[in-house]
Amino acid sequence: MRYKGIIALLTFLLSGLFFPGCELLQRNDYCSNFDIEELKLNEILEMRYSELYCNAEYEIRLSFDSLQDSRCPIGAACVWEGNGRVQLILKQGARNATRFWLNTNVNFLTDTVVNGLRFTLVDMLPYPQVDKDYQLDDYILQMNISD
Repeated sequence: MRYKGIIALLTFLLSGLFFPGCELLQRNDYCSNFDIEELKLNEILEMRYSELYCNAEYEIRLSFDSLQDSRCPIGAACVWEGNGRVQLILKQGARNATRFWLNTNVNFLTDTVVNGLRFTLVDMLPYPQVDKDYQLDDYILQMNISD
């Protein structure tokens, strides 16, 4: 009789893996194995270098791993305003990781659609100043991701 109870319990627990209603639990596991920051859609997201941002509902993991900043520094006389350019890495569901670049200068690509989501670079902080050096860890990207 005791074995029947254990078998019934195991059957119940294992059925949760195959029952479609447990899809939500499996989705939440998408982000649980990582030290992550929450990624909310349709809001301004402030991203820091090498941090992973995750949204379990859309199975999104997003980070940036490089940037180029040639914007005209405050206190300098420049011929043109320059450009800040950032490379983002998107992993969504079972798809391969996608790398793409976004820019601060409106004459270049400032937004794009990947896997049905629109990624818009709103700003790159801090804005450069003359005689000031910045490390990647100093930068914050303001992003908007919308569905």
